[in-house]
Order: sequence, then structure tokens, then C-alpha cells
Amino acid sequence: MENRKRVELLAPAGNMEKLKTAFHFGADACFVGGSSFNLRGMSSNFKNKELKEAVDYVHSLGKKIYVTLNIFAHNTEIDYLPRFIKKLDEFGVDAVIVADLGVFQTVREHAPNLKIHVSTQANNTNWMSVKTWKDLGAKRVILAREMSLKEIKTIREKVPDVEIEVFIHGAMCMAYSGRCLLSNYFTNRDANRGICAQDCRWNYKVIAEGHEETGAHDIVENEEGTYMFNAKDLCSIEFIDKVIETGVDSLKIEGRMKSIYYNSTVVKQYKRALDNYYSGNYKYDPDWLKELKTISHRQYSNGFYLGPTSEKDQNYETGLSYSQTYRLVANVLEKVDTNKYKIQIRNKVYATETLELVRPIGDAVKFKVENFLNTKNNEFQEYVNPNTIAIIETDVEMGPMDLIRIKLPEGQSDSDMDTEDF
Repeated sequence: MENRKRVELLAPAGNMEKLKTAFHFGADACFVGGSSFNLRGMSSNFKNKELKEAVDYVHSLGKKIYVTLNIFAHNTEIDYLPRFIKKLDEFGVDAVIVADLGVFQTVREHAPNLKIHVSTQANNTNWMSVKTWKDLGAKRVILAREMSLKEIKTIREKVPDVEIEVFIHGAMCMAYSGRCLLSNYFTNRDANRGICAQDCRWNYKVIAEGHEETGAHDIVENEEGTYMFNAKDLCSIEFIDKVIETGVDSLKIEGRMKSIYYNSTVVKQYKRALDNYYSGNYKYDPDWLKELKTISHRQYSNGFYLGPTSEKDQNYETGLSYSQTYRLVANVLEKVDTNKYKIQIRNKVYATETLELVRPIGDAVKFKVENFLNTKNNEFQEYVNPNTIAIIETDVEMGPMDLIRIKLPEGQSDSDMDTEDF
């Protein structure tokens, strides 16, 4: 291992709770979106007042926060951008993430000291384009996902004086770095305006010309249908040491619209891997991947890192369905007395179920409770519903923002999207 600065672990945050949870579980930085000009139009995002609060909170931790301005802007948006850019500069955000050259120049003109990171949407796949952005004034370039480890290492060697960021975990797109028009064409929801309908996950049937009556088709179909565009999710935990050794500066997790359980689990496992790597005695732990399978995901692949993709990197079996092995049922709010904790219920949970506490450090801890004290009616209950604040008694030591989960029955799964994002 070369003696160089530790790589940054960069997490998504669709709202303040997700932001705080990501840092609680070990993130070095978070990327967020304002109420406009970003590619997560269906996420709750941050209004200006919340952005200022977020920046102040993150800086109080000695961490960093980046704001997305990664739309492909039209004329009217270029007219409105300067005011927002000046606000971000005033708030003290650490950088903005930009895909469009016009937006890039607008930032340069109206906030010349504000650092700019070039988005993966800009499709940088070679060292000359990275160098060009650097020469224009970019502080960091986020490479396209369609890159091998060998190509990334070459870029690092050719352009050593600009920061390089790569995605290490999360959803993949069937189009080049997200430049897809399926959603726009079929549903009039523009993927490059932040409201993608994920048409690539749909079930398609292709009818061969001249065989319309027989229904013959020229692609493979099973009883579930034909999901020919449906990419598996990226997971690099099994070779994260090789990603680090390309010389990149930041490792990015996708998922601003995912739940706090997704965010905490992914951050924690990659943080464990990074700690192991920088200990000087790196050894891959299969438990990292096992934990990453507890969250909702579309099966995993290596993406483009280890070479060209194949049919193994596509999920031809199902569309929008996810697989997972655990469900988040509560998050810890505070300790209220000896062995007593106030928790916020996220999903219905019974006192008969075995609970597991998930903390930033260490393995999950199993425990049980006799009942739940519903703080609304001050009654002890055998089960509690979502949006309930309850008090439990346990000898297991808990802290604010720790999470409580249960193991799902075999074959059962949930969506990992938060309801406030829709």
C-alpha cells in the first residue's frame, strides 16, 4: 500500500435524517440536492433553509457536503441559476456537482471560489477529457461508470493533479452514465430532469416482423416476462482494495432516494473495508457482502470494473422487484432512563420478534423486549405500528441514530424506497 491520503467515503443524503445517519455510520462526506437543478426530482431534497442547516451541521463534524447542480439546463434554468449558486457559495458548501458546460461556466462567473466537481453525467471515460475539465478549473472529476480498473489507473497516472471520484455501490443504468430517453419517450418523465420512471426495469416483448399473429419474438422470455434492459446493482466490496489502488480520491455510494437502513448499512460495510485496508493488513471479509445483502437490492454485479460486462450483469428475471433479508423496524431517539430507550417505529413490529441492534461499530446485537410503551396513550402494547414513538427496556446499550431491524421470513422482501420520496 502506497503512503498517500486516505480515500474519501462519500454517501448519498436525500434529506436531513439520511444525512445525519450517513455520518453516524462513518461517511466522510455527503452529496445532497437542493429543491431545483438536480437529478433526483422525486427525492425530498433540501430547501434553502435546510441546506444552510445541513452545511452548518456537517462542518461542525469536520466533514464535507457537496450539492448537485447536475441537470442538463435549458435556457430558463440558466437565467435562474446565478441566484441559487450565490446562495450555495454564501452557505459555504464544499463543492457543487455539475454535468453541463454552461452550468459549469455560470458557477465560475458567479461564484469563482466555489469548487466544482464534474458529474458522472458528463461521461468522462478518458484521460484527455479529465485533463480538459481540470484545465477549465474543475477540482474533481467523477468518472463514468463504464470504466475498468485499468482505465481508471491510466487516467490517474496521466492526470495526477485533479481529484478522481468513482461509484462503488448502487443502481446501474442501461444507458451510458444515465443518458437515457426511454422514460422521456414512454411516460414524458425526463430522466435528465430527475423524474425517471425506470422504464428499463419494465417487462418488454419484442415481436418479430411478419410473425405478429403467432406472437413469435427474437429475445428470450420466461414465465416472468422479458427484462432486457434491467441492469443489476453495482457492488465492489469484494475488490474494494483494487479500486483504492487505482489512486482515486473518493468512493461514491449511489442512492439519495433509498432508506436510512440502506444508507447506514452500505456506509458501515465499506467503512469497515476501508479501515481494514488502511490497517496495513488487508483481508476481505465475506460478512461485508452478507450484510450488504440484508438491504433491498436488485442482485449485485461487478459493473465494468473487472472487464466488459456480460449477460451475468443483467437481471433478466424480474423488473422493479428487490431482494433483501432484513427489515428496518425502528431507529433509536434517546436514552430516557436506566436500560430504557425511546425509539421511533418505522415498520410494524411485535414483542415476540427477535430484534437486532445495528450500531456504527461491531456486529448486530440480538435482543428481545417484553413489550412497547406507546408514548401517545401511555399504554404497554405487544406490537406497535409505524409512526409510533415507543419506549423499550433492554440491557443492550443503544445510542441516538442506532437502528433496529428484524430478519424477514424466507422469500419475503420490501421496497427500500422511503415513502416521503414519492
